[in-house]
Amino acid sequence: MSLTDLNERIARLQEATAHGAPTESFMLQERILEVAHNGTANAGVSSTYVVVFESRRKAIFKPFAGQNPNSCSAYQQHPYDAVTHEVAAWRLAHALGGQYEQLVPAAVLREIEGVGPGVLINFRRGKPDEAVLQEAEAQARAAALWDALIGQQDRHATNFRYEAESRRLALIDHAFSFARPGDVCNQSFFLAERRRTPGGQSVQATETQTLERLLDSEDLLGLRMFLTPDRSEALANRAQALLESRILPLPGTF
Repeated sequence: MSLTDLNERIARLQEATAHGAPTESFMLQERILEVAHNGTANAGVSSTYVVVFESRRKAIFKPFAGQNPNSCSAYQQHPYDAVTHEVAAWRLAHALGGQYEQLVPAAVLREIEGVGPGVLINFRRGKPDEAVLQEAEAQARAAALWDALIGQQDRHATNFRYEAESRRLALIDHAFSFARPGDVCNQSFFLAERRRTPGGQSVQATETQTLERLLDSEDLLGLRMFLTPDRSEALANRAQALLESRILPLPGTF
């Protein structure tokens, strides 16, 4: 990956989020009060921080320099792409709208004094709780299609947050996504669970409409500008395969 290509993709992501949703605006503009190492359970092998804004809203920060190179290499990902993919995933979810925009936390690129440049990801409440499969079944089913579409390589059983009180699901950590054919997959929790349910393998009519929207867009709703060519082409091919077969793939079939 050339530095020029990376810088161009970063510039496009910054331009997109500068004129994006209200959540993006606050994360880009609001004054930061506190930055602390993320010491919560399942924080991951790379460096992450909890950021508190002046309004007391929170975000998770992943610096470009904090990604674990061994972990990234195991997933055939460049450490810098593991950061930009967070924003690319949000931009796709935002473009698709509806349930997908609700599932994926907003993410923007920003530099934090004393830490450096990286990605800010809107904090979502909840915990990994498999009750989501029954209590928020529609969201869990949407998560399965989402992970199949974006080629999520590491949606393990703690890689989401479910707030039982509001029955709201959040899919966190899109660092290892936008996989290419042959890339490894650790786990795809929601996809595996949906395929186990009666009729769960079938792509529904509303889901085909989502896939058609993506494919009808010449630039894949902006994703061709945000991803390397091989990853954007893999995304397009997955969408086409889902549309033609009307069947969700096996986990890890990229």
